[in-house]
Amino acid sequence: MGILTAENLTVGYGDTEILHGVSVAVARGHITTIIGPNGAGKSTLLKALMGYLVPRTGLIRFEGDDITHLPAHLRVTRGIAFVPQLDNVFPSLTVEENLKMGGYSLERALLGERIALQYERFPRLAERRRQGVHTMSGGERQMLALARALMTDPQLLLLDEPTAALSPRIAAEVFEKIQEINTQGGRTILIVEQNAELSLRSSTFGIVMADGRNAFEGRADRILTDEKIREAYLGTAKS
Repeated sequence: MGILTAENLTVGYGDTEILHGVSVAVARGHITTIIGPNGAGKSTLLKALMGYLVPRTGLIRFEGDDITHLPAHLRVTRGIAFVPQLDNVFPSLTVEENLKMGGYSLERALLGERIALQYERFPRLAERRRQGVHTMSGGERQMLALARALMTDPQLLLLDEPTAALSPRIAAEVFEKIQEINTQGGRTILIVEQNAELSLRSSTFGIVMADGRNAFEGRADRILTDEKIREAYLGTAKS
């Protein structure tokens, strides 16, 4: 059993159903990537796993416990953190103020320790600790979003499009940090990513979604080398 499992999730907005019986199992201690075409329901799935959307049917378990109807803020206290694609930092605040917001529930001493840990992990943020976030590059903001999510020391990190709108070089740097967070901290990471090649090469497992349903799941290296999957979901055949 994975650290987090979802069974037969049906999720939607109003009268529109987006997920039609989706099931996933997230392997503890590994990076898993979810890929699929636009409109497949990938981001909707992450929002349901975080508690921002309540499934109409289905079951979500974390560490074996039913959290299907647990509010999002209580999932944070249980050890889940979410970095959305948009609005994942406070532009009007400084770097350090953003980190303090990420650890607002921590005692002062622990808050200081966690901030120091993030500066050690992200030296660029330490250099810019008093800088307004609105003046920072997209890559720097994404690093800050990761650091802010890590302030609660989560067991499971959910990332929605972490390299959106970033250059190939900066995207590669972001994924280097994601891998470092996984290997050094032992954290489980679930990623939705349009840059399928980059994300799958950084992952152990992959999940392919299409039309709000499961299309395929297995080892990431198999997805990368399967010509039919590549043609259908990555847009290229194996060279």
